[in-house]
Amino acid sequence: MALDKSVNPASMNASMRTEAETLPTTLSFSEKFSAFKEFSKTNVMMLVLMMTFLGYLMGQPLNQLVDLSHLSLTLLGTWLLGAGSTSLNQLQERHIDRKMNRTQNRPLPSQRLHLTEAWLFIGLTLMTGAIVLWEINPIVFTLGLLTVVTYNLGYTLWWKRAWAFGAIPGALPGALPILMGYAAISPAPFSNEALFIFLLLFFWQMPHFWSLAIRFKDDYRQGGIPTLPVTYGVERTVQQIVLWTLGYIGLAIMGHLFLKASSVYLFIVVPTSLKVLWELFEYAKDTSKKRWLRFFLWVNFSLLLYLAAAVVDRWKPIVWDLIWV
Repeated sequence: MALDKSVNPASMNASMRTEAETLPTTLSFSEKFSAFKEFSKTNVMMLVLMMTFLGYLMGQPLNQLVDLSHLSLTLLGTWLLGAGSTSLNQLQERHIDRKMNRTQNRPLPSQRLHLTEAWLFIGLTLMTGAIVLWEINPIVFTLGLLTVVTYNLGYTLWWKRAWAFGAIPGALPGALPILMGYAAISPAPFSNEALFIFLLLFFWQMPHFWSLAIRFKDDYRQGGIPTLPVTYGVERTVQQIVLWTLGYIGLAIMGHLFLKASSVYLFIVVPTSLKVLWELFEYAKDTSKKRWLRFFLWVNFSLLLYLAAAVVDRWKPIVWDLIWV
């Protein structure tokens, strides 16, 4: 059959070439390993694992020894599922990431990873993580599955792209890992203690995310993401940050309604709350980069202090016995 001279094979091939067929630049092993680390958001996963660990300590019965192999398995399963979920998020948002200065150098937009590699990594980590969490117990498995569904389907594909207040339902998957740690070991996985640590992490995410959204407002606008600052402006966003931060602090101070809290808990929580309040009102008056950074760091640091206070207070009888043995 004769070839149609009116069709340029080279141009036809170029037009038919898809993103899946575009090969990234050849990388060394260390560069490829670094790309996968970035793809799975290692820094974010460290925080997730810390929350899972603290949840585990809150759920651990004090009359039993900590089973290190069980704890390690819980953390491994959480990491695998979380790495798969965050990687899937980057794959889902790769076209948006190309438009934003802050994200355009991620592994997929920069073509340091091929789509085939991305899908294999996502499938392997999600499947392995789900199997490990099922071995822990069905409740942890279900909470992990709920995390993936709400994050990758609810938040990534819907709430974030369609609603300025999408961070509120989007805080659900962000707060579930600490509940997973608690449910992995506790005989009462949905106790008042569990509700408290879940709500604390839920409330914290609004000032955390919206302060970031103010800082990177232009990037989100460029990417077409209708965050609160992009849609309603910085002033209204700061008002929401104030409201949610007050709720977050109030919840921490009222921890005794959920926990068997003592003066040890209040000794840590009260001064921390006063410091966050100070930084909040300073930031509300001045949203410059300097004030933003101080508030952002303190609202993040306070979460660790609040949770550490709950863990220390709960474990103090054991610590006290060890000291006086």
